[in-house]
Amino acid sequence: MSSTHSAVFFGVEIPETLLASEMQNHKSASMKESRQMAGRALAAKTVLLAQGEKMGLIFEQEINEKGLQETKEEALIRAVLSEEVEPDEIDPIAVRRIYDSQPKGFSTAPLLEASHILIAPREDDEASWIAAEEQATELLSLLMKNPKKFFSLARTVSNCPSSSDGGSLGQLRPGDLLANIWDVLLNLDIEEIAPTAVKSKHGWHILKLDHRVDGRRLPFEHVCEHIETTLELRAWTVAAAKYVDRLLTANAGHAPSLAINTEGELDRNSDGAGKIRFVLGDIFNQPQNAVELLDEESRTVIIKKAKSQNVLPQDILGNSVPAFINRADDDAWTKIISCLRDSDNPLTDSLAVIVKHQFPEDKKPGRALNIGAHHVHKPPEGKCHDKCC
Repeated sequence: MSSTHSAVFFGVEIPETLLASEMQNHKSASMKESRQMAGRALAAKTVLLAQGEKMGLIFEQEINEKGLQETKEEALIRAVLSEEVEPDEIDPIAVRRIYDSQPKGFSTAPLLEASHILIAPREDDEASWIAAEEQATELLSLLMKNPKKFFSLARTVSNCPSSSDGGSLGQLRPGDLLANIWDVLLNLDIEEIAPTAVKSKHGWHILKLDHRVDGRRLPFEHVCEHIETTLELRAWTVAAAKYVDRLLTANAGHAPSLAINTEGELDRNSDGAGKIRFVLGDIFNQPQNAVELLDEESRTVIIKKAKSQNVLPQDILGNSVPAFINRADDDAWTKIISCLRDSDNPLTDSLAVIVKHQFPEDKKPGRALNIGAHHVHKPPEGKCHDKCC
């Protein structure tokens, strides 16, 4: 029987295919954790879309910073959060406290002047890279003894066009160089040569800091707006997360009634959620018929419970259903939906899930191996049992 398998997260029915695709966006140490993160993200999207429809919001699809237009779902979620989320107000004292707590922060970027000697490999293979590194190491050894040779060596051996200027790279600001090269230069004193060569995709760089102009600390009045904006964004993010948590918690407290389709759109016609309501309602309306549909193991459990409480089996089963609804977790609801979609006897198998969930202590115990009840034959010393050889 072909079907779209689903799982339930926070009371939301999610197709396994969509879940597998979303997991690629949630890298984690384990598949289980990645699956949980993906399920939560998709469930959050679903409850937000449902909330937007419930509120009847009017929204416009905006163009993002990359020039791409929002999808209708993205625009609706943005409208919900804009309407519902109220972050805490920013305390001016907190803004000042952040500025004062970072005496080396909120400064203009430093300005560096630097030179380098680039030793590029002849070919892009391991042997060429090793040879280039060895050459760079030899040059460094020479420069450590005689730093004044930097200019002349840069002009004669460097494989960079800057060799004509003695390796000078000119004035530099953050972003002008690769991060690993910039970090080395930041930690050098003026006229100091880095003790080790730095590797990039171009080759090995011997670095020298020629001059530095440290950044100056900006006045509080120049940065307070930036700090406020950062705090406002953080406060909004926290408030939005709490809002989504409330929606998820509320939705997880009852039988699945929301679903998302394989395209990630809200699906209010999910046969899984619809069948759940139909089946559970049928059990309430015809409890005796439901008892007769139980499999042998489930019927035995229900009859045993009924005898112990001196009530009818249908009463036990009828009371088990609302108890299941109140106590079932996402795994239990996933099993129910799977039965309703994939089973040839959906009602019988769904009832079995409910009975096992409500009466786990009535599962048949596994048969223990009673070694003490048997005599163990010990073969004569030096010989093994004839069945072993």
